[in-house]
Amino acid sequence: MTLTVRYADRSSTTRTRKLPEPTAHTRALTSAAYELHDRLALQRARVRSIALRADDLLDAEQATRQLLFDPDDDKARRIEAVTDRARSGFGPEVVRPAAATPRLA
Repeated sequence: MTLTVRYADRSSTTRTRKLPEPTAHTRALTSAAYELHDRLALQRARVRSIALRADDLLDAEQATRQLLFDPDDDKARRIEAVTDRARSGFGPEVVRPAAATPRLA
């Protein structure tokens, strides 16, 4: 993953992190993105734009997965697979966090 931050003065900073294993798991990708952001140690910087890019992607069939004895990780991966299937069949708005759902009047 590569994070590029452009500042108001048009300068930029780039940080890159190679993941330990191929993944499509949201939790792993999110933590890697936050780690890259934290490594910038921005304090009161005037940021113009932030770009996050994934490099060296593989087909899902080529990816391996380290088995863990963590029931929370397994549960999160199963939920993610179900929501991905629902979104591919019914559209991207079919499954989302309850906090992001508009309230009915």
